[in-house]
Amino acid sequence: MSKFARLAAATVVLATFAIPAFAQNAPVTFPAEPVAQPAAPAELPMAPKHVLHYLSPEDIDPITLLPPPPADGSDQQKGEVAEVLHMQQTASKERLDQAVWDDRHESSELWIPTLGPIGFDLTKLPATAAMLDAAMSERDAAADVVKVYFGRSRPWTFDDNIQVCEAAGRGGSKVRSYPSGHGTLAYVQGILLARLMPSKGQIIMARAEDYAESRMFCGVHSRSDIRASAVLGTTVATLLLHNAAFKPLIDSARAELSAAGLNR
Repeated sequence: MSKFARLAAATVVLATFAIPAFAQNAPVTFPAEPVAQPAAPAELPMAPKHVLHYLSPEDIDPITLLPPPPADGSDQQKGEVAEVLHMQQTASKERLDQAVWDDRHESSELWIPTLGPIGFDLTKLPATAAMLDAAMSERDAAADVVKVYFGRSRPWTFDDNIQVCEAAGRGGSKVRSYPSGHGTLAYVQGILLARLMPSKGQIIMARAEDYAESRMFCGVHSRSDIRASAVLGTTVATLLLHNAAFKPLIDSARAELSAAGLNR
């Protein structure tokens, strides 16, 4: 796929994620004057730890994939922090519990709530599990590159009232917020599964969206982080679908799902 086609696809996806109107009067305290964007974050993001196995660095160029996140101190950034706090304060216990479950399952297990009832058991689908694992590894490398490049602060760093449900502690590195890694994973794997299980495509993509939004209920990502994860995840999945080296994994998973009667 050409760089022009990749950019066009990403642009279409980004355009579908409109910024929601958020006018709730949430109890959030901010500086009286906007804070200028620093030249470098106080805590430098960790260098990428993962390696691309199928895609090239040019495929995951942050400059050509995503716009910059809202600047610290801007009205949009303040509104996004307020939205996260409002979501936490008004969510049901069930939704918050789901966000905790989603946080603890940053793996192919994320599909259990949606596809488990139809017999989607990855312990019995080794080829499908291998494809999803390879896609997750590619997500690891792609998300690392983009997170390090942008170095965005997480919403909880701006308001102590925001609660964090991450198992790792206070919410991971302070400056790896853009895009959401969990969200990117959901969209990468979701698009691959939807292609192989087209009759389940809509419920798969609905699960991807809801799983990504759990990161806001967890207090570790803002709205634009989630939108960016949809763009990055869609880009990675689309490139993998057209990648010759990745094709044998897709073909094996397709045959396996067909034999199990799960591709209808």
